[in-house]
Amino acid sequence: MTEKEFDQKIENMASQLEQKIETAAEHLDKGITQKYKQSRLFRFAARGTSMAAEISLLAGAKHLADKGKTTAAIWCAGLSAAGLAADVLQIFLFRRKK
Repeated sequence: MTEKEFDQKIENMASQLEQKIETAAEHLDKGITQKYKQSRLFRFAARGTSMAAEISLLAGAKHLADKGKTTAAIWCAGLSAAGLAADVLQIFLFRRKK
């Protein structure tokens, strides 16, 4: 097998793998979207997880500020505040009546 043939086989295998990954990701996305639309509990859990991550960013910002890393602390706090504000707005603006 020549180097050119080897490279072509590797390219073909990589292309096949990429296609399988894209198909699986699309299937997962459709499943999650459907579950999000149908299940109030799933929406609650997704929002709760998002808020927990943002609160963790706030805790991380405090830790960074205590260590003297002011710039990183400001970024963490800002991202956390923006995420929490977006979650709260989403809760109030897109309230479902089920």
